[in-house]
This record gives sequence, structure tokens and C-alpha cells, in this order.
Amino acid sequence: MWGSSESAPRVRLEGEGEGWRIVLEGDWRSGPLPSAREVLREWEDAPPSGAVAVEIFVKSWDSRLAAFLLRMREILAEMGVPLAFSRLPAGLGRLLALAGKNKKGEGKEIASDSAQHSASAASVLREWLSFVGELALGILHFLRKRMALGDFGTTLRQCGIESLPTVALVSFLTGTILGFIGAVQLAVFGAAIYVADLVAVAMAREMAPLMTAIVLTGRTGAAFSATLGSMRTGGEIDVLTTFGISPVPFLAVPRILALGLMAPLLCVFSVFVGIAGGMVVVLPMFHISAAQYINRTVSAVGVSAFCFGIGKSTIFALLIGTIACHSGMCCERSAAGVGRATTRAVVCSITALVVADAVCTVLANRLHI
Repeated sequence: MWGSSESAPRVRLEGEGEGWRIVLEGDWRSGPLPSAREVLREWEDAPPSGAVAVEIFVKSWDSRLAAFLLRMREILAEMGVPLAFSRLPAGLGRLLALAGKNKKGEGKEIASDSAQHSASAASVLREWLSFVGELALGILHFLRKRMALGDFGTTLRQCGIESLPTVALVSFLTGTILGFIGAVQLAVFGAAIYVADLVAVAMAREMAPLMTAIVLTGRTGAAFSATLGSMRTGGEIDVLTTFGISPVPFLAVPRILALGLMAPLLCVFSVFVGIAGGMVVVLPMFHISAAQYINRTVSAVGVSAFCFGIGKSTIFALLIGTIACHSGMCCERSAAGVGRATTRAVVCSITALVVADAVCTVLANRLHI
């Protein structure tokens, strides 16, 4: 028997022949821990002939108990003796199963990139649909206020306020480019004043949602994927799973909802900045007054154009957040895997944005929006 104090970890070997069992008792969160090799030393020369059962009656435990059991299982496996667990405390079974799964998969992780490429389309689709289903359930939990609003507020700030400078710069330059190209072409027909219409409509319906989404893809989507990928590589996501916390509602839902809420606001901001950029170019070139430019802008852009752009930006944000979070939470467990997941998230997001933009534009034309 190892350990004698009531409050210290204790290990007993009981039985003989094929009926051996290992009994664990005491408090496994305090005091010195036994060495698995020392406890099993008497079996080194004459190991049990049959399976050994482990019965656990501990008062309290932490991850050190799981580490001891795993080490003991490795030593007995070297002796050719199988180990059977019984009377496991709540949570310990999941922790041992997860550790065993990761141990078996170590050799496969190195070649997981080629395995991903050879995966069938059906399995990829099934994995994606499973993630979307968990996401939908997670959103319902979030709406029932089962999430930490503090984390949600932090994500809102990262998605919105911290993205303003980049969105402002890109939108302003986009507006100036549209204004300059439109002014040069329309001046040939003596219709330079209609540059205001062109810039306003293009920014409200197409450029502002798309440019905002591209900025969010490169800045926020990549950050989501890298953060979640690092958490998966470091085992933090596995820890959440072990303690019965679903990682999708806890990690992905606040990020996706924050992106979906801030993208429309950034889109509206982008529209006004882009219109200002076009004004800066057109006014000095053709000596048009600011009042004329603003009047043409107001008459050209209606509520429907603004709503259309805001709706597109919301769809784009949900696509970016979903793709980025899925890519990060399903990446390989290595530093190189995190990099590949981030690259994949950006490339897939931009491709999805272009496709979604084309679909929205065609539908809007068909519906006369």
C-alpha cells in the first residue's frame, strides 16, 4: 500500500493470480503523489496473468489523478497486462478518453493535411452541416442569456471600433477612384454633375458592403481563425469539451453575432466616407458646389438602396464569421496547421463573398429592388 494518511493519496494492490485490482483512495489534490512505476514495482518480475481492475474511491481529484492513471496504463501495457477502469468519478472518464484519443492520433496529425485533401465531399458537407446546426442551437442559447455578455462586448469592440480606421481609409479611396473615373467619362457628355449619383449608388449598393466585408475578412476573420486554431492546438477547446461545455456556443456564437451586428454599422459608415471621397475629387475638378453634389446624392440614393446594402453586409458578415470560426476550430494541431487554417479561412471567405454578392445582385435585379 502506498500512502497512509487519510488526507493523502493512497493506492492499494489487492488480489492474486487473475483477480488483481488497484484501489485508489484519499484526497488526490493535496500531498505528494505516488509514482506509478514505484506502485507497480512488485509486478515487474511477475506481472498479473489477467486484466487488472482499477477502482477509484477518491474524495477529490484534479488532472494529476488522470496523469497517474494514464502512466499506470502505459506501464502495464509494457508488461502485457490490460487495465480496466471502474467507479470513475464524473468527468474523469471523459478526460481519460480524450487523452487516449489524442495519444492514438499523434502519428496521424503529421499527415492530416493529405488526409483532409482526400476526404470525401459527403464527409466535408456532413461536418459543415453539423457545425451550422451547433451554431443555430448556440444562437438560441445566447438569446436566452446563457452567454457571458462581457466577452460579447469585447468582441463587439474588436469587430467594430478597432476596424473603423481601416474601413475609413479603404472607403475613402474607393470613393475617390469611383469619382475620378466617373467624372472623366461623364465629362465627355457634359454630365459631370451625375458623378454624385454614380458614387452614391455604387457605394450604397455594392462597394461599401463588399469593401467592408473584405476588410473584415482580412482583419477580423483571420483573427478569429488564428485565435480558435491556437486554442485547439493548445488543448483549450478540448478542456471545454471535457468539462461539458460545448465550444461552438461558447466560442463561435459571440464572435459571429458580434460581426453580424457591427458589419451593417460599418457599412453605413463606409457609404458616407466613400461619398465624401467622391466629393473631394469632383468638386475641384468641375467647380460643382457642395450643395449641388449633396442634392444629387440624396435624390439618387433612396431608403431601398441603403437597406439593400445593409442586408448584404449582414449576410457577408455571417458568412465570414461562420467560415472563420469553422476553419479555426477544425484546424490541425500544429503551428503550421493554424497558419493553413487562417489562409483557408481568408480565401474561402473572399470566394464566398464574391459568390454571395453576385447572387444578391441578380436576385435584386429580378425583384426590382
